[in-house]
Amino acid sequence: MLILTPENPLFNYDECKRLYEENRHLLDDNSSFEELLQDIHFYSFFDGDRFLGCIYFYLNDNKVFVNAVAKDRHTHLKNIECFKKVLSLYSCDIYANSKLKTSILCLLRCGFKKIAKNLYKYERISL
Repeated sequence: MLILTPENPLFNYDECKRLYEENRHLLDDNSSFEELLQDIHFYSFFDGDRFLGCIYFYLNDNKVFVNAVAKDRHTHLKNIECFKKVLSLYSCDIYANSKLKTSILCLLRCGFKKIAKNLYKYERISL
């Protein structure tokens, strides 16, 4: 599994932008792709040479939220693996909004809990 950030010289900017633009209506996100790369943590994922998709984190109302887009159907298990890898980089609670059944299933399998209509939370236990 290869994880790339925009700072990496191998980052697949055009593929990520195209995937984001094609799916923006599903994400309820009005940001331009360039704005995303400036203000948030953005990751793209590869399984060998196969581009799987993107996951990005952003602040909303002083909370960390996550959005993700997958390139192809039938990559659910790989998407979960990618999601879990990136979640492990954060020590705070993470929120997600989703109405899509496939996204909700991925969130639940990654440990998110439903806390309100279309709102999910990945809770970090503080010691």
